[in-house]
Amino acid sequence: MAFKNEYVLPLEQETSEFFGRAQKALNVTVERRSSWTVDRERDMALARSGGGHSLESEGEDYWSFLDRKGKYSFTTWLLSKTEISREEIAITRQIGLEASPPDTETIACIKEALREYKDWGISSNYKRAQLTLLDSNGKEI
Repeated sequence: MAFKNEYVLPLEQETSEFFGRAQKALNVTVERRSSWTVDRERDMALARSGGGHSLESEGEDYWSFLDRKGKYSFTTWLLSKTEISREEIAITRQIGLEASPPDTETIACIKEALREYKDWGISSNYKRAQLTLLDSNGKEI
């Protein structure tokens, strides 16, 4: 299975062990908890927890990611966003990982989740995204 942006009904959020754990671990607030980027088969979830609040921090986003190994927090900076067609967008983000970054497999899953999130998760107008993810040195991940 792969990541999907989806609306999760309130009853499922209350009765699902996975969503209960993800909601608590990712600190997903009530007003945002119905929109998810998840991979149900692999028990992974991505949540955007906020963004920059000034002109200097425009394009800065704060994220949390949960998998079976743990919870990870990171920041991304939007470097470019270009519409390729009415159905596809190309996005370049730089990622700032924690002092002790996750392993290579987890980073690949984070990239996969960000690609599915596209520009606005479930609210995105695009069906596909090309994502270029750069590390803090500008090297492609």
